[in-house]
Order: sequence, then C-alpha cells, then structure tokens
Amino acid sequence: MMQRLHGSVAKLTNDLLGVRRKSFWTDSGHQNYFDGCIRSEKQCRLAYRYTLMQSVRHGVVKNWQNYPHTHVNVDLDQGVKRALELQAFMVGVPYKRYGNHDNG
Repeated sequence: MMQRLHGSVAKLTNDLLGVRRKSFWTDSGHQNYFDGCIRSEKQCRLAYRYTLMQSVRHGVVKNWQNYPHTHVNVDLDQGVKRALELQAFMVGVPYKRYGNHDNG
C-alpha cells in the first residue's frame, strides 16, 4: 500500500513540477526514509520527539510550540499507554533499516 501511495504522490508532484526526480522519497543512500510503521514504544517516543523538534532543528523557530503547523493533541505518555493497551505497535514487522532484527 505504501509503495503505491508513494508512487502516486511522486508522479503527481513530478507532473506538477514538470521535472522528474528519480529519487523522489529518498536520498541515494536511503538514509532519510522512514516507512511510518511504529514498531515499539522506543520508536514511538523517538518519532514523537523528531516530529516536535523538526522546526527547531531547521532553524524556523527556537521553540516548537511557536511553530503554527505542529500540533499535539495527545499527551505522549497517554498515547503510549493506550497503544500498549491496544497492542498497536507493529512488533515483528521487519524493517531494513534495522537489519530486519531490531524493531527499535
């Protein structure tokens, strides 16, 4: 599903721009691609922090709370607790970045 979604978005964007980018979603080493499948509590916490700090990391704002496009609707600890209750983490789903072993 993700492959088809990515392919569709890349095609639409490339058509709109009028320029083809061969590596639309990744750099040549595939180091900046994440599949969006959260596999563990640790990975959830890292992804949450990464998302909050994106605007700070790029120098847009000094505090993520001042960036109007970053919203937090659920407290991290409450969200993790609920995900654990629902067994929502995709434990056991292989991920090439971790050598198909460590789910992070």
